[in-house]
Amino acid sequence: NVKDDSKTETAKATYQDVIENYIDKNITGYKLEKTESLPLTISENSEENIIKVYYVKDEFNYTVEYYYDNVKDDNKTETGKAIYQDVIEDYIDKNITGYKLEKTENLPLTISEKSEENIIKVYYVKDEFNYTVEYYYDNVKDDSKTETAKATYQDLIEDYIDKNITGYKLEKTENLPLTISEKSEE
Repeated sequence: NVKDDSKTETAKATYQDVIENYIDKNITGYKLEKTESLPLTISENSEENIIKVYYVKDEFNYTVEYYYDNVKDDNKTETGKAIYQDVIEDYIDKNITGYKLEKTENLPLTISEKSEENIIKVYYVKDEFNYTVEYYYDNVKDDSKTETAKATYQDLIEDYIDKNITGYKLEKTENLPLTISEKSEE
């Protein structure tokens, strides 16, 4: 609804001529909304001899892709539509157990006329969690020997530092092998 004087054309026609078309001056990201006074029958009143052409911003598709350890999960892909030059600043968080957000690409996204470029990429990677090795002597935990370390989600811990002391022998181990979960207390 803003007139662009630089695109206005003036021409001459004979009284009672019928004008049925115009030069299309659409610009990137816009689409034809409507025309007024088309077809136009030329009258003696110049102020009535105006064809008005209205363009509005067009709507384009955009996509949000989700990656887990750099592998795209097509089942989580989201698509939407937005108006040309709209700015998309957020996305649906689709983090899964044991993962954390690594990065996003193309965010914020300014909608362009090229849907293939309107893609936000969200990357998640496996998170790290603490795990603990506790040592017991005669069923009494020796806190001075407790070890805490970090490992990546779903890593398999299959060994530990042997802290046997003179006069003792290994009775048993529990939770070995240990698969790292998101619950450090486990």
